[in-house]
Amino acid sequence: MVAGAGVHIAGIVDEQSRFAGVVGVIFEIDYLHRTFEPSFEKLKAKHFGLREDGNTHVLHLRRMKKAEGPFARLGDADFRRQWEDACMRMYTLAAYTVITVCVDKVAFYAAHPDWQGSIYKLLVGNAIERYFYYLRSRNGTGDVLTEATNSDLDRDIKSLYRHFYEAGTDHIPSFRLTTRLSSNEIKIKPKTDNLAGLQLADMLAATCFSHCRRIYAAGPDFDPFAMKVADLIEGHKFYRDWHGNPHSYGRVWRP
Repeated sequence: MVAGAGVHIAGIVDEQSRFAGVVGVIFEIDYLHRTFEPSFEKLKAKHFGLREDGNTHVLHLRRMKKAEGPFARLGDADFRRQWEDACMRMYTLAAYTVITVCVDKVAFYAAHPDWQGSIYKLLVGNAIERYFYYLRSRNGTGDVLTEATNSDLDRDIKSLYRHFYEAGTDHIPSFRLTTRLSSNEIKIKPKTDNLAGLQLADMLAATCFSHCRRIYAAGPDFDPFAMKVADLIEGHKFYRDWHGNPHSYGRVWRP
């Protein structure tokens, strides 16, 4: 039984883009706090040092890609390789489960010409459904966390989650959903809270999204290191059926 779990959600939703997706990383709560968070803090401190207040730096992927600020050493090829090797060990050894839901809007609207609704609601609803199935298969309960973005989007996701909790999703009625979701409110945390689970979800989101595009929409190859991470997630970290297949479980492509 999963005594308590949490899914940390990161999203890639661009209304102007053909593709969109959300990624959730599921942790067992005791493991997250007792094992993963301390090791994640040590990993960051070893490579990027500490802030003046004695805390570790919050990982900002845009600044890391540009090797800016506290991540300037990533501009050195040898140091970046050391960081990537350390990340790969973390990705491999850590105990977590990934759920990715993506959509090709062009194909979706072609398949559902009369559909009207929010793409974001579609993606988050599908992710919540997979999280429910994951929890049910382990006789567990769990809550949902996401990172604060701006007041409008935060208000939207809060309202959206409450709607799912009170009215159910497209395929799961409320009276079943509430037996597995431990709170009627989504937890929205600012980046400055420096939460390891949300940072991991953010680190994996673009990789999972590119991986799904490559599988389902003949998307291009991408960064070589990210493709190695994608192979790891595909083989070991996606939520999957009893036969080991992640399709439609932890790797969902709409339509």
